[in-house]
Amino acid sequence: MIPVNPEQRTTLVLTKTYQSTGRFFSARAAIRHLINGRVKGIDASGNCVSWNGADVENLNGEASSLNWADVTIDLYPDQPCLRSAPNHLTGEETQWPVPTIVVCTHHFGYRGMGHRSLSLKSIYHICRGVCQYCLQKIPFAEATKDHIFPKSLGGTNDDFNVVLACRSCNSEKDATFPYYNVNGEQVKPVSNRQSVGYFLSDTSLREEWKPFLFIN
Repeated sequence: MIPVNPEQRTTLVLTKTYQSTGRFFSARAAIRHLINGRVKGIDASGNCVSWNGADVENLNGEASSLNWADVTIDLYPDQPCLRSAPNHLTGEETQWPVPTIVVCTHHFGYRGMGHRSLSLKSIYHICRGVCQYCLQKIPFAEATKDHIFPKSLGGTNDDFNVVLACRSCNSEKDATFPYYNVNGEQVKPVSNRQSVGYFLSDTSLREEWKPFLFIN
């Protein structure tokens, strides 16, 4: 593990539907929110883990006994960590691994903004009239605005959760999540494809962030 400054931005923040909020926590904030149960941390193996191991699941939804408190999670070789003050008796310090990605529980860390909802005309223009599922050019009369994470499962109307779909693909997809296009690729939000860059002056872009920021 690599010790970092408590104020260094180390942690990408995702919504509970695993969409990027465009925010980054400092190392101190990531640990504080993890302990308070407001977020879960994703470890190097993709497990979504709480501080004390309660309510733990990995990305496949399988039960796990991992937790951050006892450092039973899988770590990256360059996992950032915070150091405690040396023990006054032994002189030893404790290192707390900082998750590089956290997932908000409920709606903590993200507040929807009505003006971020894209109109159908805007989505049609951004996608150049191409259905994001069948990848065919469609007339505007056949265009629909589809929710990547279905509204029936708690998805929102915000621009990070909508894509252009023809009526046929929209009907076929129904409430399926995740859903893939005809090339077997998971469909990505239209707005995030336009603004994938998140400027971080105090840290470099980590590899595990790129799939959530839609960067190759």
